[in-house]
Amino acid sequence: MINILDKNKINEHKNSLVITYPRKVEIIFGTYFLPELIHQFIMEIKNNLNSNMENYTNVKGGMTDWTYFLNKPSFTKFITYLINNHQTTHPDLFQYFFSKNIISDAWGNEIKKGDLVSYHEHPCYHGILYLTKGCDLILPELNLKITPQPGEYYIFPPNILHGFDASKNEEKRYSLIFNMAKNSPAIYNLEKEIKKIHEKNS
Repeated sequence: MINILDKNKINEHKNSLVITYPRKVEIIFGTYFLPELIHQFIMEIKNNLNSNMENYTNVKGGMTDWTYFLNKPSFTKFITYLINNHQTTHPDLFQYFFSKNIISDAWGNEIKKGDLVSYHEHPCYHGILYLTKGCDLILPELNLKITPQPGEYYIFPPNILHGFDASKNEEKRYSLIFNMAKNSPAIYNLEKEIKKIHEKNS
């Protein structure tokens, strides 16, 4: 949760936070008000964890395959929700979304006590939908901490360092993560190569 004074309940699903220092950073955020789909996402992650992915990436915990959610109707419904709610406030990203972008990855995380996400960044827009309370997400470059609540989502621009230290919570935490790449074969292939190099060096 990013604390904002004088919240307007009607517009709270269309918020963004702009931080300006050497560069301008805009974080888009809101709440997904569909508890039945949130529960469905959690169950799908629990039932489809891939043991080969555990500790293989920046996620030092449980994880589904990279593309597990890509063609799921429930995930498509969530992306449609984002497009409908943000295309007027953030047209540069969400207007004519699929003519300019693709969802290159969409996976689930399970974080147990002692698990962590090592600090890393993405070369593309990166989104997180929190299905339960989450561990405090630290963005050291922005001197910012996000304390996630169930149903909250955050969308970060490219190259924002983020992660969190080992969880001290007894309860498992669940989230759905997705990357939004430019709809260009050259850029998409470059991002895939960058990810391979990063995984090899992790």
